[in-house]
Amino acid sequence: MAGGGGGGEGEFGLQIAPMLDVMFVLMLFFMVMAGSQTTEGELGINLPSTGAAQNQEKPATPIYVKISANKQVYFNDNPVDTPAATELPSLRDRLKKAIQMYGEKTPVIIVPDENARHGRIVDVLNACSGAGVVNLSFGASS
Repeated sequence: MAGGGGGGEGEFGLQIAPMLDVMFVLMLFFMVMAGSQTTEGELGINLPSTGAAQNQEKPATPIYVKISANKQVYFNDNPVDTPAATELPSLRDRLKKAIQMYGEKTPVIIVPDENARHGRIVDVLNACSGAGVVNLSFGASS
């Protein structure tokens, strides 16, 4: 009878080679999986406590600088400068005064119209930079 391995008649011996192959494959699988585990990181979030709410100061009111499609710039809904002006001196002066009055943390939000020219947005960014605006962001036009 041709068969398994013992050498005697009708006896089946224990096949160690296939068992070792399975063990090596399992060991390799667990080693690869152990190396690919990701460690969890900690987010540096400070949650407010009951005592901290009393010590926090009121957040600054943001300044909105809107840019229309016809290049007109608005400082909190009041038009400033002309659409042809590229330096925007009135906007720069108003921003400087606001930052001096309310501090550097005052947020300035630029809200361009969806049809506003990129060059005009760059003009407003240059005016904000010239005024020393630190807290600057963009808003969506409504």
